[in-house]
Amino acid sequence: MQGITIAIPDDLKDWVSRKTESGEYADPSDYVSGLIRQDQERAAKIEAMQKAVDAGLASGVGNRTADQLFQAAKQKANP
Repeated sequence: MQGITIAIPDDLKDWVSRKTESGEYADPSDYVSGLIRQDQERAAKIEAMQKAVDAGLASGVGNRTADQLFQAAKQKANP
């Protein structure tokens, strides 16, 4: 695995040190890797949501009432 070097301010370095000393993370690399994974997951969720919004907009104006939409959403959430 290839490594990278980053420079961070002392207050952030202290934060990372506390996280690793607490045992929450094995080492600074583990902490940074965790942050990157979280960012990737967040980006994937945003992308999926944007695709859903785009599909909804592309589908045009619907003809169901608000009550019909609510009932359909309830059924979808509680199959």
